Amino acid sequence: MILTIASHTFREAIRKKTLHVLIGLGVLILIVSPLIPTTDEPDARIKITLVAFFQVVMLLCIIGVIFLSATSLPHEIEDRTIYGILSKPVSRLKIVAGKIAGFALLSALLLMILSLLNMATIQRIASKLPEEYKGILKARKEFKASQFSIKGDPHHTREGILWIAGGRTGIASWSFSDLCKKSENKSSFEIELNLKIESGKGFIDTVPLVIGTENALSGRCKTEVLSAKVDKPLPVKLDAEIVQEGGAINVTIFPIHLADYVGVRHDSATVFSIQKGFVSNYAKAIVITFLKFLLIVTIAVMGSTYLSAPVSIVSALVVFLCGHILEFIRDFSLLMQHQNVHSHDLPAVLKKPNIFLVYMDYLMKKPLEWLSFILPDFKRFDSLKFLLKGINIPPETLGFSLGYTAIYAGSCLCISAIIFKKREFF
Repeated sequence: MILTIASHTFREAIRKKTLHVLIGLGVLILIVSPLIPTTDEPDARIKITLVAFFQVVMLLCIIGVIFLSATSLPHEIEDRTIYGILSKPVSRLKIVAGKIAGFALLSALLLMILSLLNMATIQRIASKLPEEYKGILKARKEFKASQFSIKGDPHHTREGILWIAGGRTGIASWSFSDLCKKSENKSSFEIELNLKIESGKGFIDTVPLVIGTENALSGRCKTEVLSAKVDKPLPVKLDAEIVQEGGAINVTIFPIHLADYVGVRHDSATVFSIQKGFVSNYAKAIVITFLKFLLIVTIAVMGSTYLSAPVSIVSALVVFLCGHILEFIRDFSLLMQHQNVHSHDLPAVLKKPNIFLVYMDYLMKKPLEWLSFILPDFKRFDSLKFLLKGINIPPETLGFSLGYTAIYAGSCLCISAIIFKKREFF
């Protein structure tokens, strides 16, 4: 019976003009996005295409799916077509589950059509890129430094960044371990350095750096001089022999000229294993996006079991919006609770409590805490950041998204069935 209801819901929804308009708008945006003026970076058009798809096109599709799923039950109740289903020996739970399954199938169809078109556009743009800019079309595995230190003396520290001067007065060093154990030996590796650059010579665009890579076990090492550009990551190719003789390496850098300065932190150096897996990475991003659709469909259908169509639409849209600003809600709640945390730094005359903040804390602390706990966190389904950096989506991220959706959507389904069961139609 669930499949029958799902099939009927899907057929009804696919006839709606809303769906046709959504697909048309999505196709139009995907066609226009590569034509938008970009920066001089050759891979900028791919980034714009990805952003346009995952943030603009998907937002339009989610809004459309909310309109369809939030109005289906209220319209059937208003048109009295629901009575034919209720007259049969079918539970309210199966009716709600069938509605959710039907709109989930509709969401999958939308994602399939538009994602294939988006992938074709990306591949067409990528075919014209220079080889050194195709890193965005890879699914790199990321390795963070296990240790970070400065050999010698840093020149100065500003905003948590350690600055080292040229001429070996200070040397930044990062250690990485177990690279081969976490990745296949046949993979190639590269270091990505995100450095801050300044010079006493005035405004400059590049600074020459001495970069050394050393195997921590065998002692095999390599030293080279590369030019780091301002505000751009510096990729450094790692020799396979250095990595595969134990998988533990040390990376050191320092500027050549005394007048040059480089700002570094613990996360300024990252090692990536280079693997050509963009299609599979893109597919994982689509799966995570589908889970996001499934969650908002469940919430919209839950609201439609009790509310009228307009109120159900507004409620689902509000939940969707709030689910993207939970970090702000948590931060605001924390501010209310700890508004006097720095009062010891103030003069005695200013240490009087702020009555307004105390009153706001009393009124809003608990509601904000409950809101941040009850509302779904849609930021957990952000897979675009991985694609833009060419980083492989970890299996843990996919598994967590699946588990989070299953628990939250399952809870909403149970609540929907209870509400719908208590609703009287005869």
